[in-house]
Amino acid sequence: MPHLWVKNDEDRWAVLPLEADGFELSTNRPRPLPKLPANDSALKAVLLRHTRDEETSWVLIAGREREVRLNGVHLALGVQCVADRDEITVPGAGTFYFSTESLARVESFPDANQALYCPRCKQSLEPGKSGVNCPQCRTWYHQTEDLPCWSYAETCALCPQVTDLNAGFRWTPEEL
Repeated sequence: MPHLWVKNDEDRWAVLPLEADGFELSTNRPRPLPKLPANDSALKAVLLRHTRDEETSWVLIAGREREVRLNGVHLALGVQCVADRDEITVPGAGTFYFSTESLARVESFPDANQALYCPRCKQSLEPGKSGVNCPQCRTWYHQTEDLPCWSYAETCALCPQVTDLNAGFRWTPEEL
């Protein structure tokens, strides 16, 4: 799930999951927007989800003053799509980092249009059974007591993603 890295009360980076369709970035505590106000000059910046043909992107919209920066550059037209690890700076609110990274978690394997097979054990993945979708390469694995395929090795069989379910995020703004 996409998220923003924001500074918390202890001045440490914390994750704010982007669960709503829009967020106001006018303060150092971004808040969900139930809907985009028609005319609110107090808004400095808004981050909106845009979904089309099952593809989701996020759009940063600057307020009237357009002092908002994306990776250090003013938004020339006041609107810009954001990408993983983009730095968003809003005057008076602070700096945020947008991230598309998600954590590995055990969940039910969904119905698929075609038969899919686990890359470790080569057995078929059955809808409704427990598995893990690799956050990096998006490959599904079994993850049950009988078939602990995801956690069997230290990394995904197809990419360098760590398979420890408690590993946390690979990237944080503290690395900057």
